[in-house]
Formats: sequence, structure tokens, C-alpha cells
Amino acid sequence: MIRKSTINLNFANNGKLEKIKEIAKEYQKVVNLFIDILWEQKQFSGNFVKDTLVDSWLSARMKQAAAKQALSIVKSQRKKKKKHKPIFNRLVMELDSRFIDINQDINSFDIWIRFSSIGNKIKLNLPSRKHSHFNRLLKNGWAIKKSIRIRVSENGCFADIFFKKDAPALKTQGNQKAIDIGYKKLIVSSDGEYIGDSSVYEKIARKKQGSKAFKRALIERNEFINKSCKTLNLDNVKELFVEDLKNVKYKSKGKICKKFNNKLQRWAYRDVLGKLAMLCEEAGILFKKIPCQYTSQRCSSCGNICKSNRKGEIYKCACGNIMDADKNAALNILHIGAYGLDALQPIS
Repeated sequence: MIRKSTINLNFANNGKLEKIKEIAKEYQKVVNLFIDILWEQKQFSGNFVKDTLVDSWLSARMKQAAAKQALSIVKSQRKKKKKHKPIFNRLVMELDSRFIDINQDINSFDIWIRFSSIGNKIKLNLPSRKHSHFNRLLKNGWAIKKSIRIRVSENGCFADIFFKKDAPALKTQGNQKAIDIGYKKLIVSSDGEYIGDSSVYEKIARKKQGSKAFKRALIERNEFINKSCKTLNLDNVKELFVEDLKNVKYKSKGKICKKFNNKLQRWAYRDVLGKLAMLCEEAGILFKKIPCQYTSQRCSSCGNICKSNRKGEIYKCACGNIMDADKNAALNILHIGAYGLDALQPIS
């Protein structure tokens, strides 16, 4: 298992911070030069290209790291079946233990990042402070990996520290559970849990995109998702089923009103699925995505499919089944997860 914890490097003096930005800009330039070479040579697999092909004051090791990152970017572009050459426009450096040494609990700053092997005899010792998430990972037996990501943005300089831990064995005893992830109600489970609402998305929609208030609202949304997922009861659960919501918002423009579409675009269902997947991994629970086929239109009681049965938040079937529409969907997801799609054929 791999987890990430971000620490702030802005405790360093201005001279060090400017030096990090200078290094990151040179690194970005070198990555793009390697992307040009890889794309021209049509090298989309294998090992990174020779560092001697690019002229830079960065060390040979740093150029090797940049080449490796460039190859990863090119591979990703090809995997997505995009035919145009990618451009690396972020100040992000993916580094390993050859460049970084992490020291803890030395003085008032309880963590120091020693940055070396950069080039031009540059060495930096950057102070930072641990926080609750960082300390919780350490306390729970997570070990710090040798890789690190240095990021420079308009908010300053940051380091993503990666932790690793062996995953527990999957549970063989327990119950099966399913959830429906929605916009108006964040999570509705097959056993009747209702978690979260759409207020955080509506708050984002009211803010001017790109403003400080907009960015604060995005952070609030992420924290809301994190806390909400943690409240889901996974005790005595061995398997958790969710809908595969990939591309659920694709081409929604024009199909729904502009005002609601603006809110819908802030619906971070991927983050919800990602957080739940991590929680399940840590608990030894099988996390399984199932195809979303008529789960909101099918009656969880008789199996009949009728689009008009769902009216807003209520699902009402001719068989007499009346319940919350999202719980009805969660029950269908549970049934598909447990027995497969073939067990849910429409009733004629």
C-alpha cells in the first residue's frame, strides 16, 4: 500500500525558496527537451534516453530523473491514445534517495529535507513541520519511502512524502455491502446509511472560478469527502460494491440545464471512489466496481425496469415497492455484485 502526505517547505528562507524555483524551472525545461526527443524517436517504452542528449547545468543524475519522468509522461499520453505531443507545464520534480535525505526530530523544525546531487554544487537543507496526517501514518506503522515529489506552485513550495505498508489479507468472513454515490446524497448504502448532501457543491458553484473563495471551497469539498467516507460503517464487511462511474459526466453539457451542469461539474465522485478504495485496502475488504446498468431504474424488489418509476428522490414500483431511490439503486448494486448481471434480467 502507498500513501502520500504533503509537507510545507515555505518555512525556508527566501533565498532557498528562490533556489528551489530556479531548479524546478530548469528541471521542467529538461523534461520537455526529453519529451521532444522521445516523441521524435517514437520511443514510447523501455528505459529513459541518455542524459548526454540534453544540455543543462543540472547534474547527470538530475537529467536521468528528468528523462525518466519524461518517458512516464509520454507513456501516459500514448496509453490515453492521444496523438499530440504532451507538454510538461508544471514545476514538479519526481526524485529518489539519490537526491533527498529526510531527517526527523532534530530541533524546533521536526523534519528536514536535505537536497543534493542537483548540479552547480548546490545543496539545500529545507525545514518543515509534521502534521496530524503525517504523524498518524508513522504511528500506524507506515514506513517512509525513498521517493519524494517536490512541487512549486503559486502558493509556494511543497514536498509530497510517500509511505508504504504491506496490505492485510482480504477478509474471508463478513457481509457484503453496496453503496450508491450521488450528487444530492454523497453516499447511500444498501443497509440504510445516508451520508452527506450537495451543499458543498452548491457552495463551489456560487464562487467565481479561480478566486480565493473558490479555491477554499474546493479544499472544503475535499475535506468533506474525506470525513464523510470515514463515517461509512465497514465493520464486519468483507466486500464493498460500487458502481463504475467512469465518464458519468461525459457530454452532459446540453443535456441538462446550465445551472445544474455547473454544480455537477464540481461533483468529485472519483475522489469518493478513491478514498473508499483506500479505506477498503487498509481494512482487508474487497473493493469491487460493477457496471452501472439500470440500477436507478430497476426495482430492487421485483426486478422490473421502468424509467418512470423514479420520481425525484422516491422510487415507486407497481409491485408495491416504495423507497428512497438511492437506496433502491444501492440494493441493485449489491445484487449485481453478489450474483452478476445475469441475475437481474428484466421481468417481462
